[in-house]
Amino acid sequence: MARKPSVQLAKWLLFVWLATNPLCSASKKNNGVVCNATERQALLKFKLALKASFYSDNPPFSWVGGDCCRWIGVGCDSETGHVIKLDLSGAYTDISGSGKIDPSLLELKHLSHLDLSNNYFGDKLIPNFFGSFMKLRYLNLSYTYFAGTIPHQLGNISSLHYLDLKQDRDSPLKVDNLQWLSHLSSLEYLDMGSVNLSMVADWLQPINMIPSLSVLRLSSCGLRNFPTLPHLNFTSLTILDLSSNAITSKSLDWLSNLPNLESLDLSHNRLEAPFPSSLRGCNLLKLDFSWNNMTGEVNRFLESLTRCSASNLKKHESSVFMRELDLSYNNFSGTIPESLGQLTELVHLRMSHNSLEGTISEAHFANLTRLETLNMSENSFVFNVGHHWIPPFQLKYVGLRSCQIGPPFPTWLQFMKKDRLEIDFSQSQISGFMPDWFWNLSSQISYVDISQNLIYGKIPSSLNFVPWAKIDFSSNLFEGSLPQNVSDAYILDLSNNFFSGPIKMSIMSVQYLSLSNNSLSGSIPSSICSIRIPSVLDLSKNNLTGQIPSCFNSWPFVLDLSYNNLNGVIPNSFGPNSFLIWLQLSHNNLSGLLPPSIRNQSRLLALDLSGNRLSGSIPRWVGESLSRLIILNLRSNMFNGTIPPQLSLISSLQILDLADNRLSGIIPSSFYNFTSMISRAERGSFSYIGLSIFNYNFTNYGRYVMVVMKGLELKYTNTLLPLLTTMDLSRNSLSGEIPQELTSLHGLQSLNLSGNHLKGKIPENIGDLQQLESLDLSQNHLSGTIPSSISALTFLSSLNLANNNLSGRIPSGSQLQTFNDPSIYAGNYDLCGLPLPKPCVGEAPHTFFGEDEQDGTEHLWFYVGVAPGFVVGFWVVCGILIFNKPWRIAYYRFFDRLNERLDGFYVKLVVKVVKKNEGLAT
Repeated sequence: MARKPSVQLAKWLLFVWLATNPLCSASKKNNGVVCNATERQALLKFKLALKASFYSDNPPFSWVGGDCCRWIGVGCDSETGHVIKLDLSGAYTDISGSGKIDPSLLELKHLSHLDLSNNYFGDKLIPNFFGSFMKLRYLNLSYTYFAGTIPHQLGNISSLHYLDLKQDRDSPLKVDNLQWLSHLSSLEYLDMGSVNLSMVADWLQPINMIPSLSVLRLSSCGLRNFPTLPHLNFTSLTILDLSSNAITSKSLDWLSNLPNLESLDLSHNRLEAPFPSSLRGCNLLKLDFSWNNMTGEVNRFLESLTRCSASNLKKHESSVFMRELDLSYNNFSGTIPESLGQLTELVHLRMSHNSLEGTISEAHFANLTRLETLNMSENSFVFNVGHHWIPPFQLKYVGLRSCQIGPPFPTWLQFMKKDRLEIDFSQSQISGFMPDWFWNLSSQISYVDISQNLIYGKIPSSLNFVPWAKIDFSSNLFEGSLPQNVSDAYILDLSNNFFSGPIKMSIMSVQYLSLSNNSLSGSIPSSICSIRIPSVLDLSKNNLTGQIPSCFNSWPFVLDLSYNNLNGVIPNSFGPNSFLIWLQLSHNNLSGLLPPSIRNQSRLLALDLSGNRLSGSIPRWVGESLSRLIILNLRSNMFNGTIPPQLSLISSLQILDLADNRLSGIIPSSFYNFTSMISRAERGSFSYIGLSIFNYNFTNYGRYVMVVMKGLELKYTNTLLPLLTTMDLSRNSLSGEIPQELTSLHGLQSLNLSGNHLKGKIPENIGDLQQLESLDLSQNHLSGTIPSSISALTFLSSLNLANNNLSGRIPSGSQLQTFNDPSIYAGNYDLCGLPLPKPCVGEAPHTFFGEDEQDGTEHLWFYVGVAPGFVVGFWVVCGILIFNKPWRIAYYRFFDRLNERLDGFYVKLVVKVVKKNEGLAT
């Protein structure tokens, strides 16, 4: 049954229509009545005071003719000719803010409707005289960029029914108190969105004195609580929007005092309340609790909604059915009752990112014929629908990320016929072949994410998506050649698959392209330079050869060509107009000098050229021009000369790796200027690296850097990089002493100066490096004693001081007691004390106890048990791989990736055996 509007809402809609409709605003032109001469002059004076731009004295609009009732935006009473309406909203005008609002408007004594919305008044104050329009019923100053305090004089307009003051976010408009609102006894509509109310402690009390209020919108106002009142008077309220504040209420029982609510938006707050049991929801059309910390089970509430619907139908009353329900990003739990299918008017259902669980069947969707949005991602749902199920709805968006909807690819998706379809089936346990009908659906798709599944097959050579489509097929088992034509795709991620062959793609519209971690070969084609505005280009971890093309019209934000076999020099074509922030060319065969044009990339945050054959000295301009760098990795090259002290100008640097080069000279004492290695508060942000550039987040994409720390090469993604600070100057020919200034880097986590020719003492205040986790000073010529302050390094988990000339007693301390491996002090023949066997003078000899001897029979029975277990387990695994193709391909991929790190004989042997068995089976 179609729903009729409530009496209150219908009344308000009728008022707005009457106030804005030109036929009902007494502005008819055929009755011979002309405008009042005094009011005409007042309007002209008002117009002359305004400006169309900051650079022109011309008025922002044109009023032609002698009858002001015929002027644009002006409405007159059909009998008296008095001006009763002035609509100069941005749809008709373009007020810049360089002029002023002239008080001549006060001559319009019969004005009942004033609309100045969507103009720019240049942070001017709202005129106090607006409070003198005593007949005004409608006032709209939304998006006008007024500033300062809203004048209390607006409270004098007792006839006001509609007041809209909402602004853009971060508006300078504010309120010191709201008592003036209590005088607007006829007010039905109030919107103060993005007006700063943070200084108003009792904001609810004056609003509570307006019983006629039907619509209240206070989003993004800086509210922190919901004041407790003994009684709520605005029971006529049908729409309440308190979204995007910081409200921390732990109880929502006050909602029971608002029986006529039809739209409730409390999203983006800090609510920790359980689901309000008092909220019956029988009148609700829209309910949005998203982005809070709410708890409780949703079962009862959903069942109460369906009972409301059933009750109204039995009574043949006008039914109120929920149309939009958003509970996403909370801590709700429980299951979803099958009675959900009785909410026949439901259009948008969002429950993602909760702790919901249970099985979702066809019965849950039985009567949801109007459903357009279904987002149940990041829950523990299991979808159990028949293979031949035809949904009753036509979705525009379906998000089932991290739900179990596989193993087979959902066949019901082929019945979605909406244009610009959006799909998120990532991490949803789908395995098997991609059906052909999916490729026929591509012309309707504007967004699809099927990443992190076990889907295999080949992609057609040509795909036609909706313009500006976002496509993520990453981390699957797709194989074969890349598609040659992907028209209109805006974001294309095919990384972490098994694509092979050369890159022959026509991708002019693609702004984000990731083909990393495949088996692509050949050279980087010059056609890739035809991308109009590349933002991310990631071709890393392939088998690409040849040189880096220098044909880019503009370099992308992110360029990653690492882990290939590229050779030649780095192109000297980095123009000054590029927006490059991340350049990763590591682990190739690049040679030559650093190209001077890199100095033009002043926005660069990360420069990783490690693992190449680059030579020459490190230019001074690296420090002088690349002052925003957070990561500088030149490891494992052939750079020579001294470390330029200008590097210390990069105060934002968090990762400095110059290890394994041919550098000489001293360590610059000016390195204390790396303020990001001192305090976390000084560090930059990686938050906008990656797809957040496009305000769109692909779940498995993020920039990363490989960092050698504690003797291991570790991968750190952009979410962890802000927490990491390292300095590695090892395996060079550096000389001189360790600068005392380095110990001022209190936030440094890893320091490696090993394999150099450093001499002198370890700095006495080495203990000031309070966050240090790894310290390697081995293989130098350091002398003297180990400073006692080293025992204050409470986070230290890796220490190596071997092969120096250190002497004296090894300090003891809470953290040093855990280092019982004598090899970390080896080669220092004058050291004594634990864990070395050499006692210091005056100490008793150290006694070391080995492990208890084991009975030889225990070893015998161990091998007797292991041998048959290995044989059985080996052939069980091989049998599964022979008869299950998705598992077999996934197994190959695992060992292919593992082989990149472990080049061991046995790993290769196992992979070859499995592949041989596959050949026998086929």
